[in-house]
Amino acid sequence: MRPPCYLCGKPAVVEGLCEECYNNEHPLLEVETPLRMLICERCGAIKMHGRWRQITERISSPEELVALQLQILLDNDVEVLGENVTYSVIQKKRLDRVLYIEIVAQGSSHSELPSHTETHDVEVRLDYGTCDSCGMMRGGYHEAILQIRADDRKLTKAEEDEILDTATDLTIGEYGKDSMAYINEVTRTKYGIDLKIGSNHLCRLIADDLESRYMAARKQTYKLIGQESDGKEKYRTTILLRLPHFKEGDFVDVAGDPCQVRSMGRGGLVCYNFEDKSEFTVSPRSSKWQEIQFLAPESDKQEYMVISKAYGEPIQLMNSQTYEVENLPGDSLTSDLENGDKIWAVKLQGRLYYIPQPVNTT
Repeated sequence: MRPPCYLCGKPAVVEGLCEECYNNEHPLLEVETPLRMLICERCGAIKMHGRWRQITERISSPEELVALQLQILLDNDVEVLGENVTYSVIQKKRLDRVLYIEIVAQGSSHSELPSHTETHDVEVRLDYGTCDSCGMMRGGYHEAILQIRADDRKLTKAEEDEILDTATDLTIGEYGKDSMAYINEVTRTKYGIDLKIGSNHLCRLIADDLESRYMAARKQTYKLIGQESDGKEKYRTTILLRLPHFKEGDFVDVAGDPCQVRSMGRGGLVCYNFEDKSEFTVSPRSSKWQEIQFLAPESDKQEYMVISKAYGEPIQLMNSQTYEVENLPGDSLTSDLENGDKIWAVKLQGRLYYIPQPVNTT
């Protein structure tokens, strides 16, 4: 016969207590109430133990954000005491700055007792402020400036959009890793784009990607802006990227041969040679790179109709806009083209060249 529970008189099960009394005396978890949660009103970060914890997860709704903030708070302030304990959170009521929740815990308070459920009502008081990163961003603080220009031309709308999309994607990717990962200001000028960036690290990351993608020339300068708390001098970095005069689709002279730029990027500059009808790649480190000369923009290409193609005879083309007739050497066109077909061609240095695969047709 089991001895009685010394609290209620029921048969004791563990350490002189019945199951109910033991569970009451040994809760699955402990949590104080009320709890306080300091939230950045701009980005949703939470301040824990004197440091701001950024929200790095993708959030699709305000409700999802609150649930995540609560989970971060409770993971820090809930002390789990039992074995194999799990808990969930139910939001019961929300006022302006107060949130009432119920914590439902499931687990065992002793290895000899079965699993059970217990609930804890908790009041969470919400305070709002501004985290360090948002405070500096709001104040216009930035460690670096990235300037993007093009050599002797304006940036195209497509280039501007792609540059800003790249900067945005890389900034999002660094959020949570770099507390200063933000772009404070974007300025479009007649010369190009200026980005004021929170951290030197993010600025270099964006510059490295764009430099490689556009095969841009790079210049980096530094300006003394103050001192750190330890007396170390603090500098602001300015990185200037200058895109080549030519872009994809433009026509260039490479080592004396007229060519079209097919693509440009990390793999080098891919060109089509109109003279020998070959495709080749130029690296910025090669001697050919220094010999590249701009001939004409991609927009100079024109549409023509084949009006006469006969073996051993020059090919006659009619300009679709001016209706002028011009000749091409008999071997200029591919064999599958027939009279009446439309093609693209460009006049470079007084000579007409057939473009077999235009980069763009708009």
